[in-house]
Amino acid sequence: MIAWIEQRIFALDPKNPDPGRVTIRRMNRQEYRNTIADVVGVNFNTTDNFPPDDTGFGFDTIGDVLTISPLLMEKYFNAAEEISESALPVDAGKPKPIIIDAGSFRDHGGSQTARFMEANAAQTVTVKQIIDTSAQYSLEVAYTVKSEGGQPKGQSARYQIFIDGQKVQEIDFNSDSSRGSRFLQNFDLTKGDHHFEFVVIPKENGEGNGTAGIQIDRFQLRRLGSDGNWNLYPESYQRIFVDGLPPAGAKEKSTYMRKIVESFAFRAFRRPPRKKLIDQITSLAISKSERGNFSDGVRLAVTATLSSPSFLFRRETQAEPDNPDKVVLLDEYALASRLSYFLWSSAPDKTLLDLAVKKQLRRNLRAQVDRMLTDKKSDRMVKNFIGQWLQTRDLQGLSIDTRRILRERDRRKANRIFNQGTRRDMKQETEEFFRYVLLKNRPILELLNGNYSFLNENLANFYGVPDVRGNDFRKVEFNEHLKGRGGILGQGTFLIVTSQSTRTSPVKRGLFVLDNILGTPAPPAPPNVPDLEEVSGHQDAPLTMRQMMEVHREKPLCASCHERMDPIGLALENFNALGQWRDKEDGKEIDSAGKLVTGETFSNIMELKTILAGSRKQDFYRCLTEKLLTYALGRGVEYYDAPTIDAIMARLLKDSGGMKDLIYAITESVPFQKRRGDGSTF
Repeated sequence: MIAWIEQRIFALDPKNPDPGRVTIRRMNRQEYRNTIADVVGVNFNTTDNFPPDDTGFGFDTIGDVLTISPLLMEKYFNAAEEISESALPVDAGKPKPIIIDAGSFRDHGGSQTARFMEANAAQTVTVKQIIDTSAQYSLEVAYTVKSEGGQPKGQSARYQIFIDGQKVQEIDFNSDSSRGSRFLQNFDLTKGDHHFEFVVIPKENGEGNGTAGIQIDRFQLRRLGSDGNWNLYPESYQRIFVDGLPPAGAKEKSTYMRKIVESFAFRAFRRPPRKKLIDQITSLAISKSERGNFSDGVRLAVTATLSSPSFLFRRETQAEPDNPDKVVLLDEYALASRLSYFLWSSAPDKTLLDLAVKKQLRRNLRAQVDRMLTDKKSDRMVKNFIGQWLQTRDLQGLSIDTRRILRERDRRKANRIFNQGTRRDMKQETEEFFRYVLLKNRPILELLNGNYSFLNENLANFYGVPDVRGNDFRKVEFNEHLKGRGGILGQGTFLIVTSQSTRTSPVKRGLFVLDNILGTPAPPAPPNVPDLEEVSGHQDAPLTMRQMMEVHREKPLCASCHERMDPIGLALENFNALGQWRDKEDGKEIDSAGKLVTGETFSNIMELKTILAGSRKQDFYRCLTEKLLTYALGRGVEYYDAPTIDAIMARLLKDSGGMKDLIYAITESVPFQKRRGDGSTF
């Protein structure tokens, strides 16, 4: 029946699948931050500066919802200015002074510092400083003579400054005059360790209460004669000034300005920029530099480039964009962008762009996927995809009544058992687990039935897993008594986000599995459905979760949906709302047996996972394929994607379904490689 509908009604051709169309989409907050970091070399806080992104189909990479408002455009303008100033600081090229706090100077006992050295006691304070470059340095010591504890008269002392044991300055001071001054002198210092000392030698004790002394207000070393040293410029500066500092002549500067603009725009736009746009930006930059300096012009060019729609939006050129019957291969620049934003959530690097220039990316696609997955930047895909598919992003902010769940009246004791550190560890567990399955190309089904996870000592103790020591996460294989813990269904992230704040929720857990694991969502709940607490409130004795669900299902309107969700959710009842294992609830043994609507029976969570990874594995393959395809393409899966998904599933079934194989299949699929014009063919 499905084949007949696809072929006769929808006229789908498995040999020539419809790649669909993708709305031009702007970068979301994560992509913008990563792109700025990778292209410009500046860390920009998008969380505080931009509003949250809308989501569609469960992800924030969907082009149709990534709109841009006038207010957001204004924020992009402000961000571009801030980023350009950070990338090209005004004081670039000048060595940062070495500033040593007066409190860092200590005597042998460690109690006396240079913050205040009394005149009536002999004392010496020293500090060691490493000089990384041999050069001439200017030493500035600003100090103040003052009295503390009273107004002594006639008290005097000698103050000396030493560098590496050699006296460089000597000052006589007394209690009768309060003044501030500074010592400034140039010295040749070699690379290595150097010692700086302040010495006080008493002369006259004087009369009266209190004591005079000397206070160091500033101790600073500045390297001299280093202007124009290219190594002193920050990395972001060197990325933009591709050939180093500008030349002297006006004509040469103009030529260099165009080269800078063109080079930066190529990396920022992820494709060769249009000549007219380069002419406009270069003209603006040269005009600005003529009124100021060369760096001012480059700063304006960077601002203009980062404000351009060609940067903010991921543009994909097409010969006939309004012809829905015209299907074309993506050009290699667009393919490089799709690949990099899929696996790195960022712009293509030099390797991808170089291959795109030579039109060799498509023929080297699988090798590039391997390279990109082994790069540290692939962690972004793991965090972003897992964060939205399994909702691990939500874990940190969820409201959880730990005391009620643990039946613990002492708040401090409850917080020692479960706290923000535990939440972070749970999130990292899920990410490490998915990363391992991906990079090792382990079977996708291990996400469900793997008998291992990644734990540190804190999380292992919380779960009750023995013999795990240290803060580092490592692979832990579970024995027969702990096999219910293996796979994503036994991890704290899943178990907490599918619970209520005070108790477990078989409905939420079952619905989550139907939606995100099997891809068979239940219909929405009817209106005015009472809470489970209302059901149990009319009973003489407390009911178990299973008994409350049975009472709830007695309503005909609720039964049809709950017979799909409840068996799955109740199979997970051995895990409490924090993800800890339990055998009893309110003193009664937990019954986790059940029967799926498709007929399979199970007695516990281990058997349920065996079913999900066995007779229902094609449902999981299809669901995960659709989720990853949605995340990668930036659009929801449509009816015309059925041939593509069927082909990917056939590959998974044939090749034992490795996680990396799924990534290969998606990047080599027709919707990822091709596109058609806007509109509908029907």
